[in-house]
Amino acid sequence: MHRQRRLVRGLLSNSSSQMLGCRPFFGMSGRGSGGAGGRGDSGKEGEVGGKGWSGLFSGAGGLPPGFDEQRLKAVQEIFNKQSPEKQAELMKKALEFQKVFGKVPGIGKMAQKNIEMLEKVVINNSSQQQQQTPPKANGIRSMSGAAERENKAKIKSSNESTAAGSARISGGAAGPTIDELKKINLGPEIEELFAELSSIRAKKNSYRSKFLAAETDLEKLRKEVEQLRETDASLRSKLRRVEQDVMLLNSENMELKEHEKEWRQVRHKNEKLTDAVQRLQHDNAAQDRQLSEALQVQLKEKDDMLRSLQRKLDRLRKRDPLLQFSLLCSDVARLCDTEQNAAKDAAEDAFNMLQGIHQQKQDAAWKSAMLQDGAAAKAFMAVVRRFYLSRVPHANYDALVAVDDAEALRPLVSEMGFTLEHVAAGRYVIVAPSVEVPKTFIGPYGLCAALYLAGKSVEGEKMFSFKLTVVYPHVSSTLFGNTCRTGVQYDTARSSGPGGQAVNVSETQIIAKLSIDGDAAYTAEAQDSRSALNNREAATEKLAKTRRQHYNEQLAKQHKPEGLERELVAVVQSTLNGNGSSGSDGMVGPVPKEIVELVNDTVAKKLLPGAELGLLYGMLYLFREAAAAASS
Repeated sequence: MHRQRRLVRGLLSNSSSQMLGCRPFFGMSGRGSGGAGGRGDSGKEGEVGGKGWSGLFSGAGGLPPGFDEQRLKAVQEIFNKQSPEKQAELMKKALEFQKVFGKVPGIGKMAQKNIEMLEKVVINNSSQQQQQTPPKANGIRSMSGAAERENKAKIKSSNESTAAGSARISGGAAGPTIDELKKINLGPEIEELFAELSSIRAKKNSYRSKFLAAETDLEKLRKEVEQLRETDASLRSKLRRVEQDVMLLNSENMELKEHEKEWRQVRHKNEKLTDAVQRLQHDNAAQDRQLSEALQVQLKEKDDMLRSLQRKLDRLRKRDPLLQFSLLCSDVARLCDTEQNAAKDAAEDAFNMLQGIHQQKQDAAWKSAMLQDGAAAKAFMAVVRRFYLSRVPHANYDALVAVDDAEALRPLVSEMGFTLEHVAAGRYVIVAPSVEVPKTFIGPYGLCAALYLAGKSVEGEKMFSFKLTVVYPHVSSTLFGNTCRTGVQYDTARSSGPGGQAVNVSETQIIAKLSIDGDAAYTAEAQDSRSALNNREAATEKLAKTRRQHYNEQLAKQHKPEGLERELVAVVQSTLNGNGSSGSDGMVGPVPKEIVELVNDTVAKKLLPGAELGLLYGMLYLFREAAAAASS
């Protein structure tokens, strides 16, 4: 603001000095043209420079603030001492400076006046310099003479006006009068200057109000900045604390994750242990149930056997005359005096003699009964046949076997009424005849299973020259076509073919179920046709071909000979453990050697077929394996 004030004051002083006293100041430029007038003007100008500055400005201090009178005089002297060319160059530079200065906002009009005045002075100065140069030709001299006269008249008038102004200025401190100022005709310019000054002051006031408002806003912003800095500092401190807390929480979280991992592992182990305990409990319960059921079955069997033995004993008591006679003697002996036992030994000896004679007669009668038509051997082999029928699955089916010597096997199966048919390399099918058989009939598979076991025994290897390596139950076409043993049952249902059940409202789907010897075997379905009769024929054809082949393959997978052997050994072992039987004292398992020899003699006499020996030796092999497993 102070700079603006100084600038305005300098411009006012410069403009007033140029308007009032600048004519004699710049009139000094005519000093180079020679003449006393120039020097007289300079003397008056010195008077104005020495005394007229305080009279020009009628204020208390004379010159406006910021102007130094001595400096102005020094500048004026320096300028007067310069050559006219140098003065012209300085005035041109001043003109350029005023043009540049006129671009400053707010002082354009004042600078414009100075620019116009400086242009006139520069033109006058250039014309004076042209007058001083000697003419080169007569035409030029005549033209320059007219211009010189005109310039001299202008310079003279300007010098006179400057001298008059300087004389008035040197008149006293009161300054020029209004009339003189009116003559100079500076009123509009001053009014414009003051108007421009008032606009500058208004702008200054607006700038000051804006500055104060900006300063107030700046102060508010400074306070806000301080508050924000304080808030930022507090937030940063809180952030550091939060970061520390987060680090602690992260470490705790890692520890918790490790504990959680350990807990999950422990829980997984606990679940495994719980499952194992439950499985063991379930297995133990199942085993306990199975063992309890087996024990109950054994107890029931033993009770039945005990009752049977008791009934047999009662029958023996009633039928045996020796026993009746013994009871009679016992009744009489109870009547005797126990103190006198002289005749007791004689009575016992007589009874023992009678019992011995009866035992001899009884043994002779038992032997004769055993040997008569092989009755004992047939009875024992009937029990053995019952064992195979009850323990070998599908014992009544035909058999698919692999044998090393088929010709040695052929007469044995032919003796039983079976047929040996070749299927593939080393594979044969043993087929039962297509006739009605009793319920006690043991089929080719039951017989071949016994021969398979007999081939592993010592007696069987000596007795048979062949050995079966593979034995499977089999449903042959002959067995399927034997209407005496097989039966087909047909069930109907709604077909689920094209169109859905809403279209196929009739029961056209046929389910054919095959049964062999009264037991269900396998089934076949047919629903391709809308006709129930056609589906019936298709289902029957599937039973005879496709489904029969699939069923035979399934039987071969489920009933392998090794698995059958393990099952039968386990059954015999459980029986031996329950009865406490062993193979000592001339016994082959629970079977005496006399019985084995009796069966061999019966087969030799052609009272039993040779295949019965396979059943016997297979049973003996199972007894030996069960005894070995029990002892180990």
